[in-house]
Amino acid sequence: MRVINLIENTEGSTGCECAHDLSFYVETKKHKLFMDLGPSEETLKSARKLGIDLTQVDTVILSHGHYDHSGDEVIIRK
Repeated sequence: MRVINLIENTEGSTGCECAHDLSFYVETKKHKLFMDLGPSEETLKSARKLGIDLTQVDTVILSHGHYDHSGDEVIIRK
């Protein structure tokens, strides 16, 4: 299993975005999961920077409906 933090309050990996929010990409042998979407397009920018193709995700998990976890409109439309 691989768990990658896409965005949070700190930069994490060099060049990745940071914001008040949370988002993880989780990969198992059978699934590619997107857990919490962050607040905005910055999550997508970090995923691209880390080489993660979010079009391959088969499951999205939202821990709760606050804007900083649910992707706002920007991620949902993309």
